[in-house]
Amino acid sequence: MELGIYRKVEILNKDLHFNHKVTPLKNYQFSSSLRECVITANEFYECAKSLPILFTESKSGSLTAITLLGVEPEKNVMLDENLQWRAGEYIPAFLRRYPFVFVQNDNSLMLALDAASEAVNKDDGQALFESNGEATSFTKKVMGFMKDFQQSCKNTESIVATINELGLLEDAKAEMVSAGKKYSINGFKRVNEEKLKALSDEQTLELVRSGVYNLIVAHLMSLSNFRKLSVLAN
Repeated sequence: MELGIYRKVEILNKDLHFNHKVTPLKNYQFSSSLRECVITANEFYECAKSLPILFTESKSGSLTAITLLGVEPEKNVMLDENLQWRAGEYIPAFLRRYPFVFVQNDNSLMLALDAASEAVNKDDGQALFESNGEATSFTKKVMGFMKDFQQSCKNTESIVATINELGLLEDAKAEMVSAGKKYSINGFKRVNEEKLKALSDEQTLELVRSGVYNLIVAHLMSLSNFRKLSVLAN
C-alpha cells in the first residue's frame, strides 16, 4: 500500500533533480486502484465525515488506522468521472503528499519523489533547488509536511496500541455490493461498543483526558460511511 502508487521512486538530490519542478496535480488518477490508505489520528475528525475509519496490522506488525476508499479490490470510488476527488469529500494526507514520499536509506528517512508522475517535469511549476543548490522554500515546506505526517503516523500507532491494550478491538468484516456483485471486506478491526461501555470509570477518564475517547467516537461515527461507499460503487 505504501509504495504501490509510486512508479519510479528517486531519492531527492541536487545532482539528479537540480532542474526538476513540481506542478499541482491535475487529477487523482494515481490513486484510482487504491481501495484503502493510511489515515492518522489528527485526521480522524475530518475523515469521519466522509469515509470509514478502521484499524489493521501494518507491514511492521504494529496496529494502525486506515480509511476505506472503495468496495471492490483496486477501485477507488472517491474519484469522479474526470478522476477528480469528489467535491466536499476529505482527501487523506497519505494522498495529498504525492508525488513525494519518505524512503528508508540505511538508518534514516530520505525525501523522495515519483519521477514518473505527471506533476514532475523540467518546464513548469515549483523549483526544487535554488541556483546555489540549496533547497527552495517549496522543498522545505514539503519536507515539513512529510515530517509532520511521519510523526503523526507514529503517534497514531501509539494511540491504536492503547486502544488495543484495553481489549476494545475486535475483528470485523463488511458485506457490500458493487455492480451486482457481493464483496466481503475483511482483515480489519473496529472498536466494540459494549467493551467500551464496560471500561472502569478510571479507564474511561484517562481516555477522555488523553483525547483518545473522542477519536474512538469519531471512528464509530465514521462507520456509517460504509453506506456511502456502497452507493458510490453502484
